[in-house]
Amino acid sequence: MVTLYTARFVLPISAPPLEDGAIAVRDGRLLAVGSRPELLAAYPQARKVDFPDGILLPPLVNAHTHLELTHFPDWALKKGETSAPESFVDWIMQVVRVKRGLDSQLYQPSLEDGIGRCMAAGTGAVGDILSWFPARVAYRQVPLFGTLFLETLGRHPEHGRRLLNAVGEILREGRAGHLTFGLSPHSPYTLSDRYMEEVVDFARRQQTPLSIHLGESAEERTFLESSGGDLAQIFYPSVGWQQEVPPPAHRTPTAYLYERGGLLPSTLLAHGVQVDEEDIRLLSQKKVTLALCPRSNARLGVGRAPVALYRQAGVPLVLGTDSLASCDTLSIWDEMAFALDWFEGALTSVELLRMATSGGALALGLAGEMGCLQAGYGAHFQILRPQTLPSASGLFDFLCQPGRSEEVSSLFLSGRDVLQKA
Repeated sequence: MVTLYTARFVLPISAPPLEDGAIAVRDGRLLAVGSRPELLAAYPQARKVDFPDGILLPPLVNAHTHLELTHFPDWALKKGETSAPESFVDWIMQVVRVKRGLDSQLYQPSLEDGIGRCMAAGTGAVGDILSWFPARVAYRQVPLFGTLFLETLGRHPEHGRRLLNAVGEILREGRAGHLTFGLSPHSPYTLSDRYMEEVVDFARRQQTPLSIHLGESAEERTFLESSGGDLAQIFYPSVGWQQEVPPPAHRTPTAYLYERGGLLPSTLLAHGVQVDEEDIRLLSQKKVTLALCPRSNARLGVGRAPVALYRQAGVPLVLGTDSLASCDTLSIWDEMAFALDWFEGALTSVELLRMATSGGALALGLAGEMGCLQAGYGAHFQILRPQTLPSASGLFDFLCQPGRSEEVSSLFLSGRDVLQKA
């Protein structure tokens, strides 16, 4: 049976908004998108579900997050870590202290809670970083799409090879629920030169996408250029790597990663705050995608990503929430509202909506499945029911204002409302 979902506004993303719009769904796929009168005439026998006060649009995509850390604020509180970090390295040290000795059984329920929070905020796909691999079972019965990036780091290639062997076994599982697997070599400052090259080569041979933290802080840049600063003097000794500080690379993090082979078209970078124009030119040339996490960057005081330069160079930009260790919520609606002000007009509301939907879907390998409302795509969409609807001309700006998270009433994935709200 065909079902018609009609709404005051339908936002295909790949086409202009439709006032008094509709979509036709059958067997979990989109048959058609158009005006209500048009689709009522085309499918006169269809079952009808009407949202006269609603806005219907694709689910959002959280392209960079760490959902296993959803309960981090509670863990920190129990360990007495209540003071706000004074620097990026201070924050890293806090994360290390909280996670050190943590019962590994706590990761799965934390991940499950994060999954629920994402869906409640209209998110249909995630690029999730996972360090505790057994927790991946949380995704097996979950309707979310996306990529689960298995995180690896370390300065010792032998230990790293054992970890890559374990990753190889997991990759043979094929998927975690609807999520494909990826690999996340954490960052240029947490992997040795040799191990980074081995991880990148492994990912290339396995045809597995990469997600890498890059250029998040000035401390990272100092470490790569001179092997100095707080990462070398504070972080490395704290994790037992005091004998592993490498010689100065005399490179920016971007140039360093390029020389290790890590800038692939399938690479999804995160943060990209501390970069120069040559770095951005290189990222554009290598056709990598960057996930911006502005609320996390603001919280940690690491700077503001130069989005105008990225846009000028044609670097694809998407959005992520990072984790609740550095962000207040897991809502991409909240991220868009913050980004609109944070980037001081360098990104418009139209661009932010595309980054959060079609752009994020493309970055996670979901083109043709999610991110737009088009015939042939999966029946993935969300319904917002605000108290007051905007005008058609003000729709995009309205969607990038605070408060949208609380207005998500339904999230349909593969044609089923996974929230089942009244």
